[in-house]
Amino acid sequence: MAGKEYICRPYSPGMELPEGVFPPLQGYTHGDLIAAAHGRVEALMLKKGIDPTLIRESLIALATHLTEAFEKEAVEYQIASWYQKPYIDPAARSRSVEKMGEDFGGAAVDAAGDSLKRSPLLLQGKNFYGDYIEAAGDAVHDLIVTLNAREPNAL
Repeated sequence: MAGKEYICRPYSPGMELPEGVFPPLQGYTHGDLIAAAHGRVEALMLKKGIDPTLIRESLIALATHLTEAFEKEAVEYQIASWYQKPYIDPAARSRSVEKMGEDFGGAAVDAAGDSLKRSPLLLQGKNFYGDYIEAAGDAVHDLIVTLNAREPNAL
């Protein structure tokens, strides 16, 4: 992450944000998205009988790559802003949430793939690799789309 050319500052109450940008939603921060990915990926590795030390190292690498990807795109701010902005058609909000789930789930897939570079987990084979990156991406997607079950005014 050294040399990154973007800045995503963690939100603190009272922090001034640009017009139209909302503070991160509770339950949908970078940390929450990373925790969701961790849970699914860890369950996969436990099911496959991966060594606990390798699991821990892999989850650290995954968190590092997810953090970088999410900060680069200011994902937590985008989720909050696209969700809370006014929509004339409620279905448009739902489509926006689904699109964010796809986009940021895809970013998680890419980050998960990057986190496995030079990892001993690659010795588990192509199917494991696919399951690993899919678990990370699906977890992020699935968490984001839970916004469609919430009432926007209940925030």
